[in-house]
Amino acid sequence: MSQRLKAGEAVIELLRQEGVTHIFGIVGSSFLDILDPLYDRDDIQFIGVRHEQGGALMADGFSRITGTPSVCLATNGPGLLNLTYGIASAYVAHSPVVVLAPSASRDHQYRNSTQEFDQVSLFRPITKAAFPINKIERLPDALRHAFRVATSGKMGPVMLDIPRDLLPGAEIDLDLLTPDEYRSGQTRAPGDRDLVEKAANVLLSAKRPVILAGGGVQWSNAADEVTRMADLLGAAIVTSYGRADAVPSDHPYFLGHLGRLGSEEGAECMRQADVILAVGTRLSQSTTFYDHRFIPADARIVQIEIDPEEIGRNYPVAVGIEGDAKAVMEGLLERVHQNEPHPNSEWISEIVDWAARRKDRLDEEGRLSSMPLKPQRVYAEIRKVMPRDAIVALDAGLAPNFGQDRLNYYEPRSLLTSLDLGGLGFSFPASLGAKLAAPHRPVVNFNGDGGFLFNAQELETAVRYGLKVITVIMNNNCWGSEKAYQRYAFNERYVGADTTNPRYDKFAELFGATGFYVERAEDIGDAFLEALKADGPSIIEIPIDPDEMPRPARLSDVQAPQKSS
Repeated sequence: MSQRLKAGEAVIELLRQEGVTHIFGIVGSSFLDILDPLYDRDDIQFIGVRHEQGGALMADGFSRITGTPSVCLATNGPGLLNLTYGIASAYVAHSPVVVLAPSASRDHQYRNSTQEFDQVSLFRPITKAAFPINKIERLPDALRHAFRVATSGKMGPVMLDIPRDLLPGAEIDLDLLTPDEYRSGQTRAPGDRDLVEKAANVLLSAKRPVILAGGGVQWSNAADEVTRMADLLGAAIVTSYGRADAVPSDHPYFLGHLGRLGSEEGAECMRQADVILAVGTRLSQSTTFYDHRFIPADARIVQIEIDPEEIGRNYPVAVGIEGDAKAVMEGLLERVHQNEPHPNSEWISEIVDWAARRKDRLDEEGRLSSMPLKPQRVYAEIRKVMPRDAIVALDAGLAPNFGQDRLNYYEPRSLLTSLDLGGLGFSFPASLGAKLAAPHRPVVNFNGDGGFLFNAQELETAVRYGLKVITVIMNNNCWGSEKAYQRYAFNERYVGADTTNPRYDKFAELFGATGFYVERAEDIGDAFLEALKADGPSIIEIPIDPDEMPRPARLSDVQAPQKSS
């Protein structure tokens, strides 16, 4: 059955069929035909932001928490240019964000017209697909294909370019189809049976097994399978960088994450592994640094990845299995269980000891008494009062990066980071998207003073929509990560590293949010609990020690190689 609809109405109906509930963007003249049908309906909400970058990051955060598609809508030219960082963030995270991108009218294209540029070419490197349409009749097929690509396999953003002269006054016949009528359902490839059998044999031979859990564990909801395998084998669990919530933090064999400011105990354990079960991870640079500081050269690796191009790409594998993390792990669990594994009790004892040492280390940081406060002490205090079901967004930069190893994550999809992109300004807008996705869960984002200002204008968005999000700003009045490089590689010759800032608690109040300014460790918990009770968004500013700059993990990247004599 088909229905005759205005083109803009057809777009909204297609989004409704896909289950889209939120569209992020800034009102623009190029897509008013799409916005107008939203006037008298409440099943899809347009979230008007203050900068397109913030809107794209909100969409990314929304999709990471729900696991479902979200939509960005921006006007052609500068509006689309402003989306690029946020869409690149979604690309790195494999978030299914669909970009509806109006472009210059067809009569004006290739003439350097107002706000015209090659949008499709710009977005191709940061999306799974970017393509234009040139006939309004193609719109339904094109939009369905965009969602098909965004939600299949290893998910990711897709951009659909729509010349702005196609929509006004146009009508199309829309077949009222459901998504399962034009694409396959959620398939879970279980991996080749013989390879799963081979992998089981490798795991059963391990004396010192470690499971490295990555993003594929989160996207496929495979945390239970990972922890069951750890119990069966007596294996330690560490996570890849940015994925510390892949398994519950209170599992007795969990030792934290690898990578920048990662768990010392998890790294020490990994160095002793004889077999590594890498589940849903490509063993990226941010996790491994592409060397053997964490991954032993003689360790046998069983890698499970939905993208076959990533298997064995960075480290040779004993067995590589292409498939969905959850489905492959289910088959692997069955085969391991059938063979009645005999865990190495001595290895388990070492794992438990590492876990205890990690707890002692974090507890000891709760006794740091220097002033200004160390970021480690800030996290120790917030850890005491953080709700178990909280969603945490960590910005790039030095102070937020301490948080990944120092906060606990008990539920799936509880941690948002900028991952390998490492972009500042990520956490605040991403947390707003997360709050829209999970309004019943507390949402907290952590920032340095520099990174917060990248998208600070979205505080008005948070106030306008009543998004009860707590923003923690650790202020050291410098670009901490870069200043650390200048300290260790350039003899403390600081150029461009220091900043000045407003009082962020006052900044919050100017926008109609609640502000807190905390200098003493004993006041952090009380301020946080008050922020949890606030009616809307809040900011907690905490001055921290500007001299707390650990040695950068990639210091060698900025140092000239030593000449051999």
